Amino acid sequence: VAVAHGGLSNLVAAMGPVLGAGPGEVTLQFASFSFDASVLDVAVTLAAGGTLTIATEAERTDPEALARLIRDAGVTVASVVPSLLSVLDPESVPGVRNWVLGAERLTADLAARWRARAGVWNTYGPTEATVISTAVALAPDLHPEDAPPPIGRPLAHTGVYVLDAFLRPVAPGAVGEAYLTGPGLARGYTGRPDLTAERFVACPFLPGQRMYRTGDLARWSDDGLLHFAGRADD
Repeated sequence: VAVAHGGLSNLVAAMGPVLGAGPGEVTLQFASFSFDASVLDVAVTLAAGGTLTIATEAERTDPEALARLIRDAGVTVASVVPSLLSVLDPESVPGVRNWVLGAERLTADLAARWRARAGVWNTYGPTEATVISTAVALAPDLHPEDAPPPIGRPLAHTGVYVLDAFLRPVAPGAVGEAYLTGPGLARGYTGRPDLTAERFVACPFLPGQRMYRTGDLARWSDDGLLHFAGRADD
């Protein structure tokens, strides 16, 4: 996927307040450098003047070793997958004040357990839109029995459309396919003009602009939050 510098700049500007990795803050670099989420950690943290603590491969696969690294390095913010929090003990990492979650579906039970101790954001986005497209800070009154939390509202300069098979917007509450617009869109797939043309299509709402067909199903709630509803090809 050929991501432009403009997409990275937009990610840094939009995700800075979400991650909260400014001077004096220490960010956990958890994602492998072969995974797009590592771009979020590195670019957003260093651009904001924060400090990056890089987990080794051994620490990423050992919850006790990772918790020890987090404590010893004084990590205060972290962007990770929900499955990591399912194997960590919140009491073992009391210094982390902000968790940014993504790349996997988050359950209300897991979110409620961690939100009681720190800030928790739920995010969504594909590599083709430069890592993150939507985000939401979860409320402290989450209940474990609730439905899965929403995946958020569009980041700055990002557009999200939920459309039917004829590229018409669906009503709030109805499920459709999510399409993304904005400066975060990649140029396309290197050496794959056929796939680029299939996934990056003309936007009927913004003349001259493209939108990315995610293949993900979603719905809008009445409060303007986006909810993940599965894959279109399932």
